[in-house]
Amino acid sequence: MNRYWNCQLAGWLAYSAVGITINLLNGRETLGPLLAGHAVLIAAGIVLTHQLRRAIHRRRVPGQSLGALWPFLTAQAVAISLLLTALVIAVNRLFAPGSWSLVAAAGLWWGMLLAVGVWVVLYVRFADQRSNQHREAQLQLALREAQLRALESQLNPHFLFNSLNSIRALVDLDPARAQDMLTRLSNVLRHRLRHDDAHTVPLQTELATVTDYLALETVRFADRLRSAVTVDPAAAACPIPPLLLQTLVENAIKHGIGQTRGPGDLVIQAHVEDAVLHVAVENTGTLRPAPADSTRVGLQNLRERLHLLYEGRAQLQLHEHGDRVRATVALPVLG
Repeated sequence: MNRYWNCQLAGWLAYSAVGITINLLNGRETLGPLLAGHAVLIAAGIVLTHQLRRAIHRRRVPGQSLGALWPFLTAQAVAISLLLTALVIAVNRLFAPGSWSLVAAAGLWWGMLLAVGVWVVLYVRFADQRSNQHREAQLQLALREAQLRALESQLNPHFLFNSLNSIRALVDLDPARAQDMLTRLSNVLRHRLRHDDAHTVPLQTELATVTDYLALETVRFADRLRSAVTVDPAAAACPIPPLLLQTLVENAIKHGIGQTRGPGDLVIQAHVEDAVLHVAVENTGTLRPAPADSTRVGLQNLRERLHLLYEGRAQLQLHEHGDRVRATVALPVLG
């Protein structure tokens, strides 16, 4: 706030200093009326533009760029410049009675319009920049939290013990498969330990890690977990937020397959339609109230990241139909 007021005062003082200098060099006015007129200009300019700032805050929709308000900003800039022109002329006539020519008044108004226009342009630029920085910080925080949740989920003792025990059982029965499972476990853990600041990754990159994860879980669940993946080539190349697919699959196994007696199905689908990527993870199970564990918190975190990254243009929904639960994500394909 101090920076804002300092810029307000410095800007209007600089503008008035230029105006005073030009008028004195041209010998158009005496110093007294000139200083009085510009004192009113500085005070009125600060007050009126600050009121414009408050009006902008009231009209602006969260996440909206100020560029969408240009018609309103243009009208306000014209109105403020006309009011400032009238105030300056009134003060000058008070101290030095006389008439103002239409040309002189128009020239004064043009200068006022230029000053207010520059104020609007600079304010829009810095306000949008600050909004983008705030949004970037929120997105980074949400991504870090998602990485932490995934790390906690993948490195917890249950997952490691189950995976290692499953691999141990394969050592004598199927050494080649045991080696393959160790490689997959290493891939999953490496993916979780890698801190990547990218806001999106190709779906196919995420799918590769999820495939390793499912292979490990298939060894643990044996015939109870039946998985299928159907991803269109166009969808595979689309960018998605990191851990989006992994979070959905973890949720499906933990709260679906893991809570179901007998065999369970897990189906991953992805396709692009009308420049929108549709990702779906369907599993056997039902929606039921659950404690706030890391996976459910992960879904909430995912919703927050989708909102930050796509500004309301992406959706995450859970639906139950029969003995199936379907999580769907729809997000615009970024160019």
